[in-house]
Amino acid sequence: MFEALQGIACFVTAAVSFLYGTRIAWACGRQCNFKVQPEHKIHALQESLPVATIIYAFGFLIAFSLFINGFLTIVVSSLTSAILLANLVISMAMPELKRKPTR
Repeated sequence: MFEALQGIACFVTAAVSFLYGTRIAWACGRQCNFKVQPEHKIHALQESLPVATIIYAFGFLIAFSLFINGFLTIVVSSLTSAILLANLVISMAMPELKRKPTR
């Protein structure tokens, strides 16, 4: 019974971590228009990108600890996945990089 509750708590914590990381990265990507000065974009990226990466890494640490053995392997995999996912979500949310329909 305790193991089931522990698994549920880990799943909920990882899911919430991914949701909050996505929310932060998406909001940062929406702020980065090409019409805005580069200084403002750099400032938004310097604030939001590390925070989103840390939150994603926490979720990946929980998820990967269930499937992978070895502390160093889990940490390296989590950090790599978090960096890639944060950059992907930010670039997907940028308004100018979205596909515009041609009419």
